[in-house]
Amino acid sequence: MDLKECKRKGLIKRTTKNIELIKSLIEISHTNEATVKEAKITERNVTSYILLAYDSLRQILEAICIMKGYKVLSHICIEELLRDVLPEFDYIEFDRLRWIRNSISYYGNKVEFKQGKEIIKKMLLMKNELLKKYLKEYDENPTKNQRRLQRTTHMKKHSKRLKNVK
Repeated sequence: MDLKECKRKGLIKRTTKNIELIKSLIEISHTNEATVKEAKITERNVTSYILLAYDSLRQILEAICIMKGYKVLSHICIEELLRDVLPEFDYIEFDRLRWIRNSISYYGNKVEFKQGKEIIKKMLLMKNELLKKYLKEYDENPTKNQRRLQRTTHMKKHSKRLKNVK
């Protein structure tokens, strides 16, 4: 389904920028991330935590869409819209993560423990990078990991500048 079809079917609608909704989605996303990170993830429950990590990512993507003035009612359409409004968005990786989530939710597929932990890590990393890049001003309670990500990014930029000075 392409962007035009998503709009034609009413799966993408124009909306007003709702700052309270954006903040709420960010807060819920943080709660989901914290739940995943605090959990004892095992071979038995790893697929459940993949779903929660995906929800955390999707909530940030929805917040970005609302910030841009859109309400999206479909996982595939959110990808199509973000491809249009955020050209640098890694929609290929997101599509892969969406496909994994759907294979769990709709087809009962299970994921191996090691692979599942890596998928969770990728989902939460993507979520935090998007949050930092597009929604930092709406984030009222950045998590410890997000602050660490911000410091790490700052340090990388600073070290690149120092290397260029030599």
